[in-house]
Amino acid sequence: MKLDSVIFYTSNLDEAVAFYQKLGLELEYREDDYASFLLSDNVRLGLKEADEERENPGHQAMILTTTDIKKLFIQMKKGEYKIYSPLEKYDWAETFSILDPDKNKIEFIERTEDIVQIS
Repeated sequence: MKLDSVIFYTSNLDEAVAFYQKLGLELEYREDDYASFLLSDNVRLGLKEADEERENPGHQAMILTTTDIKKLFIQMKKGEYKIYSPLEKYDWAETFSILDPDKNKIEFIERTEDIVQIS
């Protein structure tokens, strides 16, 4: 299996789109209540204006890999990003996270070792 897309629900689509564009994601397209961003390997992040009972902004999370996490963390601290968890080092990775305008969690990770594939 391969990941196709992730959807975050938002209470303010304009604010969410601006946030993810500032974060450096490429806007693929935008409609009245939905926007799509392209990530690597044709994976997409969808932002949908919440309008159904089950669509709760602030209850989603995604993890993005990076190759220079210390530099990225410094940039995020200097920017207008809300740091949720500080840069932490583990045997297997370094990681930190920020919150988007709806308080959805975006975690950044730089792995130090390969993950074992289960087949």
